[in-house]
Amino acid sequence: MRLELKNVRQCYGQKVVIDNLNLVFKPGIYGFMGPNGAGKSTTIRMLCTVEEPVSGGIYYNGDDIYGMGEEYRDKIGYVPQKAGYYPDFNAYTFLRYIVGLKGVEQADEVIERYLKLVGLWEEREKKLKKYSGGMKQRINIAQALLNDPEILILDEPTVGLDPNERMNLKNMLADLAQNKIIIFATHIVSDVEDLAEQVIILNKGTVLLNEEMETAVSHIENKVWQCDLTDMEEINRIKKMYQVSRVQRHKGVATIRVISDTKPHEDAFEVDGSLEELYMQLIESRASHI
Repeated sequence: MRLELKNVRQCYGQKVVIDNLNLVFKPGIYGFMGPNGAGKSTTIRMLCTVEEPVSGGIYYNGDDIYGMGEEYRDKIGYVPQKAGYYPDFNAYTFLRYIVGLKGVEQADEVIERYLKLVGLWEEREKKLKKYSGGMKQRINIAQALLNDPEILILDEPTVGLDPNERMNLKNMLADLAQNKIIIFATHIVSDVEDLAEQVIILNKGTVLLNEEMETAVSHIENKVWQCDLTDMEEINRIKKMYQVSRVQRHKGVATIRVISDTKPHEDAFEVDGSLEELYMQLIESRASHI
């Protein structure tokens, strides 16, 4: 099972949105990150065949996905960030409708399986307009799984979920990843840290990082510092001169984390860096060269 983008380029008019993108996906979980305008949504639309690149190609097991047509679309499940619903449908009726569109056999058995998987079996008769935001997101995930896709693509999947729902979703995706390619785009760095095996950071249509999680975080080693300060002038000086990733205040003391190649303060000491700090450094570094 292999999904590959080769030299993919996408433009809207004169604006280059994706520039020579090369990515390979195999079974596992991929965290897809980047600031607004990085090209994440465009890449997702191309992977779902909603739009085609102006050059380059996308291939599944060696076959062009656009040439495969319905054969390819039968293999994908998509969880959009904002999904449309028929508000007067209940969950069961909604999934019956989606099952019909997807041509899934043994509909009742499949619907029951995935409603139970997302924890909505007991709420199956409730109208969707009475669902909470988190419940709507879970039914959105259920509809994407109805055809047992080989490729599952999720756009901001944890938006609207409470902490327990987020944990349950992460556990579910971890279980599903044994035999699926799972790609999820998100702004929530902790979701990528908790779940992804591979992290991809995109900016201005190009890849800044594409590595396994453990290897990725190693790039920030020896570059994150922490110190406790009370002097506001010194705190403001550090904020102006360095890239500050976090400030926590407690009883008049500010604990500051700084991303820097050099020691930012005589009392600073090295600490383990996080994926969020690596992300900040990469995006900031790219912005400073534009």
